[in-house]
Amino acid sequence: MLKSNDQFSLYKQALINSSFYSSFNTTSIEELLESMTPEFWVAKSFKSSLEVSYTFHFIISGRLKVFKSNPDTGREHTVFVLSAGDVFDVLSLLDTKPHDVYWEAIDPLEVLKIPVDQMRHWIHQNPEGHKAIMHYLGERMQQLMNAATDVTLHSTLVRLAKLLLKNINGETRKLELINNLPNEEIAGLIGTTRAVVNRHIQELKKCGAISVSRKQINVKNLQLLLAVAEEKYSV
Repeated sequence: MLKSNDQFSLYKQALINSSFYSSFNTTSIEELLESMTPEFWVAKSFKSSLEVSYTFHFIISGRLKVFKSNPDTGREHTVFVLSAGDVFDVLSLLDTKPHDVYWEAIDPLEVLKIPVDQMRHWIHQNPEGHKAIMHYLGERMQQLMNAATDVTLHSTLVRLAKLLLKNINGETRKLELINNLPNEEIAGLIGTTRAVVNRHIQELKKCGAISVSRKQINVKNLQLLLAVAEEKYSV
């Protein structure tokens, strides 16, 4: 992308503000951006890992679902929901093998992409990139470990309450990242079915922890929801 591009300054600021690129100096980020290309995904469009394994992406806006699917049963498990400021696929920087996951745009998605080989070269020229990769992977591994532990140790109701709490804005008490997702998508995040999520949402409504309007989940009683998540309150 040329510096004369009208969007160059906006894209540069988005990179600077992201946790992944925050440790890099402005000159390095500008050099990276010159090798990046904007790309737009239509909502609900998806790609296999093979289609994105040769490019590295940075999300400007929108949400992206990273999921695995069982072709025999049609069941899905959502590994991550990524949003503005996130990058994918970090693992492509470490090896050249496609990974057995799919990528679906939840909303209209705007990304910046760069060939993996060029991204590796840029990181080689900017050694702090290795720390950024390790930090990012460490956070994702922690999330995966917590998810695996929750599935083993906690009920689906507790997992749902913890998911809601994790995505609540502390000031507005509104859900972020998973806001307005269908119950089927929420089910994929906690390893269950839509019917189970429907039942638990009704249970949380009945006890006064949440309310639901226009497919939006609103937290009415944060302390009660926290008690459910900590298994100190039974609905």
